[in-house]
Amino acid sequence: GAMSNVEVVISFILYFVGSWLNSWSELQRKWWKARPENKGHCYMLGLFSLSRNINYFGDVVLFGGWAIASGCWWNVWIPVTMAAMFYFYHIPDKEMYLRERYKAEWPDYVAATKSFIPFVC
Repeated sequence: GAMSNVEVVISFILYFVGSWLNSWSELQRKWWKARPENKGHCYMLGLFSLSRNINYFGDVVLFGGWAIASGCWWNVWIPVTMAAMFYFYHIPDKEMYLRERYKAEWPDYVAATKSFIPFVC
């Protein structure tokens, strides 16, 4: 059936917030890394101070909004699968590389910042 106004608003908010989290975090990191004095350093500021993988979290939120907007409850499999793949496969693999690349800075960043969902995990 037709989506309720509440579903429309929630899907729009999730889609917008997820898109913003992904795009803005990447732009912040790009601008910071473009400065010569930051070469070889780990970016831990901006939205990446809330989560070490805030861009991936934004993707899941964005597709959560899409799943609601589709009007088909079973489309929740997409953001759920994305979250599981990010959390259990892609993030651990990427962070193993980052731990080696940023040996001096990485331990403090890990201690201070959640991996995926801000303030949760």
